[in-house]
Amino acid sequence: MPRRLPETNLAQAIGWIWLGLLLAGLTGWAAYRYWRRRHPPPPPAPQRSYSQQLEARLNKGQGAGKRKRSRPSKSGPRSR
Repeated sequence: MPRRLPETNLAQAIGWIWLGLLLAGLTGWAAYRYWRRRHPPPPPAPQRSYSQQLEARLNKGQGAGKRKRSRPSKSGPRSR
């Protein structure tokens, strides 16, 4: 069984599509790298000491206060 080659026009079209996708990807990657170099991420905040973390955690809980649930009325079983 002889091996058939794809049509030349179709093969060229597929090749150009792949080449276009490759160039678009490389261009996007280069643009991202260029932008990232000029906009570095902000430096991380210095880590607070354990006592400062504990104080913040305790203060966060004090402002909210605990809410009490209301009890259901004692009117007996519900009728269906």
